[in-house]
Amino acid sequence: MDYIFTSRCVSFLSLKSSKGGNRFFMKFIQFLIRMFIDPETKAALEKTPGRQGGVQAVRTVLAGHFRKLTLYNPVGLLAALVFTGTLFYPWWQAYVYNNEYIIWAYPFILRHNLPSEGEVYVIETPVAAVVFLICLLAGYLFLAFWGSTMEGKKGRLFLFWTGIFMLLYAAGFYGALLFATHRIHVPVTGYAYILHTVQVDIFMSFTREYFIAMGSAGVCLLSPLLHGRPALPVYGRKRTP
Repeated sequence: MDYIFTSRCVSFLSLKSSKGGNRFFMKFIQFLIRMFIDPETKAALEKTPGRQGGVQAVRTVLAGHFRKLTLYNPVGLLAALVFTGTLFYPWWQAYVYNNEYIIWAYPFILRHNLPSEGEVYVIETPVAAVVFLICLLAGYLFLAFWGSTMEGKKGRLFLFWTGIFMLLYAAGFYGALLFATHRIHVPVTGYAYILHTVQVDIFMSFTREYFIAMGSAGVCLLSPLLHGRPALPVYGRKRTP
């Protein structure tokens, strides 16, 4: 009897947990739909209440957005593309020991050709952190694309917050460098040396790509001022005979 009672309790709790997880998932889906839906698609969904939830609603949102795809903010999208392009280059570099060794700090990972005894002076990027940062950066590009192809206030807000997030990421990059360099008592930029058997000279600087990223983030932040001017239809128009 105890075994049967315990089994039923476990089954009940598992079912309750499953239902709770499903409710959370559906609420999350509803949140995404409210965030990314176009005004025209929203009005269409309100006329058909049965399609306002679940996977069908997600399909409707995507179809509604891409049915008459229009670029309302080419400046904001271009700025996001430029920002994304800088991710393939280091944002900071350090030349070590007569330029024999180099440390490259990319926006999401650290690369270097230091010998084994020099690795104690750097902080390697965990694989999990690299994956998270890549997904985060890809999300910025998606938000910029969605905002630049969405009409009205919501599209402007997407681009405004994308610019904010990009600037915060660039600021966080500087903060990470500040933490790493403070550990070994050297500045983020400029000249320093470390005594390691011999004097090891280090020359540190931000790369051009870092400043391009900052500039493009600022342009994305201000691009809502030009939203809808011009509006470029991307979908194919039917030819009139």
